[in-house]
Amino acid sequence: MQIVELELSHYDLYSPATGELICGEETGYNEAAQSLMGYWIGEVFTEPFIKDEALKAAWRQLIEKVDAAVDAGEDDEGLGIEHLVQFLADYDAPSWIVFKIGHPDDVTGMIIDNGWFVVNMEKEQQ
Repeated sequence: MQIVELELSHYDLYSPATGELICGEETGYNEAAQSLMGYWIGEVFTEPFIKDEALKAAWRQLIEKVDAAVDAGEDDEGLGIEHLVQFLADYDAPSWIVFKIGHPDDVTGMIIDNGWFVVNMEKEQQ
């Protein structure tokens, strides 16, 4: 999937395909949005919301693979953000886009609160 990185000063995200609210500063996450396939939030990325079953199964496979590598002593760090980013970039869904959204910290200016939202860009959902 293509990953589009955005720096926003707010938390509102709408699906470009359907106009649905995906995430709202006042309303939170709209998990019922037809075009939303799943999302990961930086500080708790190991506990994503995944609506699409094939995406969910692929995520579980990644977790099992990383856990097996840790158990075998081949990986001493375990599941990290770099695994998530590679997983999303490699996942084969041509009509889906990942919107990576970060917010600048008011004090340091560094980007914080990264969220990865997988959106199906087809207007008619299957």
